[in-house]
Amino acid sequence: MLHFSKFLPLYLATNVLALLPEAQIARLDEYNQAPGPLSLPNLLEVQSVRDLENAWSLQGDMELEAGRLVVKKNLGSIWAHDTLENSKDEWTIEVVFRNSEQVEVDDHLFYDTNGFAFWLLDAYGLMLNDFLNFGGPKKYDGFQFLINNKDRRGLKIFANDGEHEAVNVKDAALGGCDINYLDSMIPFTLRVSYSAKTNWFKVQIDNNLCFKTDKLTFGNIPKELRFGVSASTNEVSKEYWEVLKLNVYPFLTENAIDDHGIITGGSIKHITVTDKQAPTHTPQFTRQSLMEKTRQFQESLQRESAEKNGGNAQEGTANFDSSLTDISTKLAILEEMLNKVDMGKLENLESVLDDVKKIQMQQVEVLDEMKNRYNKFESLLATLFKEVSNTMSLLHERVINEIRDHLKELSILNTKVELISTNHKSFHDQYKSVTESLTPNDSSEFFNVVLKWVLLPLVVGIAVLATFVYRLRKDIKHLKLL
Repeated sequence: MLHFSKFLPLYLATNVLALLPEAQIARLDEYNQAPGPLSLPNLLEVQSVRDLENAWSLQGDMELEAGRLVVKKNLGSIWAHDTLENSKDEWTIEVVFRNSEQVEVDDHLFYDTNGFAFWLLDAYGLMLNDFLNFGGPKKYDGFQFLINNKDRRGLKIFANDGEHEAVNVKDAALGGCDINYLDSMIPFTLRVSYSAKTNWFKVQIDNNLCFKTDKLTFGNIPKELRFGVSASTNEVSKEYWEVLKLNVYPFLTENAIDDHGIITGGSIKHITVTDKQAPTHTPQFTRQSLMEKTRQFQESLQRESAEKNGGNAQEGTANFDSSLTDISTKLAILEEMLNKVDMGKLENLESVLDDVKKIQMQQVEVLDEMKNRYNKFESLLATLFKEVSNTMSLLHERVINEIRDHLKELSILNTKVELISTNHKSFHDQYKSVTESLTPNDSSEFFNVVLKWVLLPLVVGIAVLATFVYRLRKDIKHLKLL
C-alpha cells in the first residue's frame, strides 16, 4: 500500500505547474490595469460616509457598514460627482455587488420593489430627487442595467430618452441574461465596456458574456455621461443589497476583452452583421487573452517534446505516439521538480497532522466545556431572575398594604380634625353670641352677683379653713409634748 507522503510532492508540483501561467497574468494585470481616479476607494479603509462626499453623492437609505455600502430598507443610491472619463472613446466599469435574497423566506415575492440597478445617464438631465425607479429616476436619458426577479431572474438592460417614464418589463428591454443570484450570498461582478475603435458595447457578468452589440456609439452624442448605483428593498422583506466595489478604467481591461463563456439564457437584441469584417485596432498596450496564453503554453510544451524526440513528433493530440511523448516530457519535468523538493521537510507531515488533530480535539473539548458552563450560567441566571421577581412582588405588595394603612389613618385623623374644627367653630359662635348679647349694665350687675355669691363665701370658707388648720397644728404639737 502506497504512503500518502509519496504522492504529496507530485500533487504539489502539479498545482505549481498549473498556477504558473495564471500567476504571470495576475502580475501583468496588477501592473498595467489599475483603476482610474473615478473609482470608489477601498471601502474597508473608509471610516465614514463623509469621507465619500467629496467625490460621491449618497441618497436615501444607503449606508456604509463594515467595508460595504448597504441598502437594507426602502431606497438608496450613490452617484459620482464627475462625469465619465474618455466616455466617447474607450472605457470599462466594474460593479461588484451581493444580494441576500432567500427563497425560503419568500423574498422573491417582492419583485416589484426589490432590485439593484447600475445607471449610465446624461449628466445634465439627471434629477437625484427622483428615486422611485428602484432607487433611481423614473425619467432618465441613458441606460439602466436592472437586476431583479420580475419576468426573468437576472439582468435586464433598458434605454430611455428622458421624455417618458420607464416601464421595466421584459419586452421593453434591449437585452439581458439570467443570473441565479437567489440563495447564493456570493458577490457578482457586473462589467460594462465600450470601445469606439472596435465598435462594441458589451455587458458581462463574472467574465461571461451577457449582451453585446455593434449598433451603439457614443461618439456622436454631445453629452457627458454620469454613472451611479441604486437599490431598493421592501420594508417587509428581509432582503438587502451590498455594493462591495466600483472600479472605472479609461480603457478596455483584459477581462473586458476576454469572454470566458456565454451565459445560458442570455439574449442579444442587436445582432452584428456577419458578412462584414469587424474593424480592428491596436490596443493602448499589448495584452493577450487567457485562452491565447494557454494555447501558447501548450504549443511550447509540444515544441519541447518534439525537440527531445528528434523532431519526429506530430502535431495534435489525436496521434498516440505524440501524446505518449508529451506525457513522458511532462513526467521528466515533474521528476526534475521533485528532485528539487526537500523531502526532509515532508517526513514530519504525519506528525504535524497528528498534532493538528490533537489540537482540534482539545478545542472541541474546550468548546464543550464552555457550552456546559454557559448552560449552567444560563440556568443560574434564570433562577436568580425568578427569585428576584418573587422578592420584588412581595415587597411591592407590602409597600402597597402599608400605603393603604397610612391612607386609612390619615382619613380618620382628617375626620377628627374636621370634628374639632367644627366644635371649635360652634363654641366660638356661642361665645360671640353671648358676648354680643350682654350690655355694660348687665356686666356690672353680673360682677356684683359674682362678688356677692361667689367671692364672699369663698373668702369666708378660706378663713374657716385657716382657723381649722391652725387649731389642728396646735393639737398635734400638744400631743407630741405628751
